Amino acid sequence: MASRKRHIPERTCIGCGAKQSKNELIRLVVDSGGLVVRDDWGKGRGAYVCPNNSCWKGLEKEHILRKAFGREGPIALHSELQGITWGNGNNEIEKRLF
Repeated sequence: MASRKRHIPERTCIGCGAKQSKNELIRLVVDSGGLVVRDDWGKGRGAYVCPNNSCWKGLEKEHILRKAFGREGPIALHSELQGITWGNGNNEIEKRLF
């Protein structure tokens, strides 16, 4: 008897629009103060982003975040998420995020 393939959830990156496995992306949510933070729990409305420089740089544009989270008011990245450079592997924040 053939084994069944397990369903792997896919999500779309808000930076580049590519569909990837949910496990390969970083999930972000907006906290009550309007700051975008990383989320590990998966509750509520979230958005996903690829762990690379081009997608991460796109998050600096406030309209992308507003559209992804369906919000009208002010919205911004938490200070811990600003200025991350992906790819060198030495960044402590990069290690914690992914």
